[in-house]
Amino acid sequence: MDCLTFIAKLVEHLAWPIAAVVLVVLLRNEIGKLLPLMKKFKAGPLEAEFGREMAVLKETTPAQDATTPGIKSPYFDSVLQQLAEVHPRSAVLEAWVRLEDAARAALSKPSSKTAGPSYIPSAKLAEALVKDGRIDQSQVTLFHELRRLRNDVAHMVGLAPDAEAARSYIELAGQLQAVLAKPA
Repeated sequence: MDCLTFIAKLVEHLAWPIAAVVLVVLLRNEIGKLLPLMKKFKAGPLEAEFGREMAVLKETTPAQDATTPGIKSPYFDSVLQQLAEVHPRSAVLEAWVRLEDAARAALSKPSSKTAGPSYIPSAKLAEALVKDGRIDQSQVTLFHELRRLRNDVAHMVGLAPDAEAARSYIELAGQLQAVLAKPA
């Protein structure tokens, strides 16, 4: 292969990658402005649309009776709401931690009917709560969906829910926590 053929082949193979890099460099400010608006993340076969999934989950979940006396959910505290505004990802993670703590506390009460291992993995908490009579099947679905969405937020790099989706997550987790706080 002579020198000119080598150069022609090199230019042929590098034309598109170089053009892409030049476009990114030229449009970096505009691209930077669009990144915070990203609501969808895809990495290989994994795809997350947190905001859309939260809207669907909120629509399919029946609202709990907020007027039940004696039930005050700490999920509606101002700290979580403020955190949702500043750092929605952290708000989702904290809301799940509080819900999981409430589930474990409900199962550890003396009135609990479940006798079993002292530690139950979070994937099996909902089934233990059903056995104990704390939640029904629709609430099991909600519990599992909240757990799955929390895992997406925790483990998918680049997935950042917006403040509205985080508030919806907090609200649904709070409703479930209020159910768990009721006496059995």
